Amino acid sequence: MATWVITGANRGLGLEFAKQLIAEGHTIIAGVRNPETMGFHHEQMIVYQLDVASTTSVETFAKNVKSSVSSIDVLVNNAGRMDGRWQSLEEVDPDLSLEVLNVNTIGPLRVSQALWPLLQGEKPTKVANISSLMGSIDDCMSGRSYAYRTSKTGLNMITKILAVEGQPDNITVTSYHPGWAKTDMGGERAPVPASVSVQGLIGLIQEQTADRSGRFFEYTGEELPW
Repeated sequence: MATWVITGANRGLGLEFAKQLIAEGHTIIAGVRNPETMGFHHEQMIVYQLDVASTTSVETFAKNVKSSVSSIDVLVNNAGRMDGRWQSLEEVDPDLSLEVLNVNTIGPLRVSQALWPLLQGEKPTKVANISSLMGSIDDCMSGRSYAYRTSKTGLNMITKILAVEGQPDNITVTSYHPGWAKTDMGGERAPVPASVSVQGLIGLIQEQTADRSGRFFEYTGEELPW
């Protein structure tokens, strides 16, 4: 069985990841901004405080992870946030936009950087970045969602960079679109149950090899354009 680190594991897709992976027998290290909100507990899961927007918090989280395990097999950068759902350019809040970029783009970079030593070694290890089709430049037909789209486009570039950086250490790094999943972020109108999305994502991550590193896939397995 493998050791998985999941960020944003207290709700939505992150919580579903934890539950399904534990059911498969894996060990979970959960990063949660407010651990008191974690309503799910299991002997195979360790919960540590983590705010991906804070370098200090990420460094403390990494120290805690290193105190628990000598290596990790999979890092899932799942924590994220929406923007203000602005409908026009005039409505865009630049300061809030920077907060979104800090969480969605720099956050996964911070966590990957801090945990990279635990991914390095002879055996293959994996980083899975939970992105969005909204980050695809080729797919941007409706405009809007300025900060969120940009943050996920940036995350996709970080995926590609880390995929190159990880080659000497046998670390693969891939971006995934979970679909329009029914979570707090996705809303009740979302057509994809979180359980279905995560089941697909876990299967793809388990199949993640060097030939899939630096690429972008939907939870169904379809490859998406950058």
